[in-house]
Amino acid sequence: MNEQALRQLLLNADAAAESVPAMSQDLVGRVQRRLRRRRAAQVAWASVLLCAMLAVGLMMRMNPRPANVAQSSPANVELALIRLEADSQAATVNRVIEYQKSLDTRAAARRFDRGEPRERLREQREKAARLLTQDGEYRRVIQLFPETHWATVARQRLQT
Repeated sequence: MNEQALRQLLLNADAAAESVPAMSQDLVGRVQRRLRRRRAAQVAWASVLLCAMLAVGLMMRMNPRPANVAQSSPANVELALIRLEADSQAATVNRVIEYQKSLDTRAAARRFDRGEPRERLREQREKAARLLTQDGEYRRVIQLFPETHWATVARQRLQT
């Protein structure tokens, strides 16, 4: 079939088909309205359910003062307050200790970075000699770093 015959066939099919009756268009509108109402109802129920869950969650988080504490003796209440204060102070002390450790670490890093080049070089030699001594490379330690403490340790280990 060529293009002209196909076009004519389509025109004939369009002419033969009846237009959509008004009743079926009304049916389409009713179905669409029903779907919109159903979606709106689903959204409303989901919203109500979400609000209810949120309210229950909030009520569960708010724990009222336990009755046994309110009715307990004044000595127990005072003891509980002292324990609470001690826990608070312990937490504060722990935070201060951690802060002090971080300050010490920073200060050591600054001292190393700002130290004199000869001092930094000496520290690096000591570290390298220590590592070689730990690996059992005593002769290399004595040969490469004869003036370090670790060279003395290596000599002692070689003599024994």
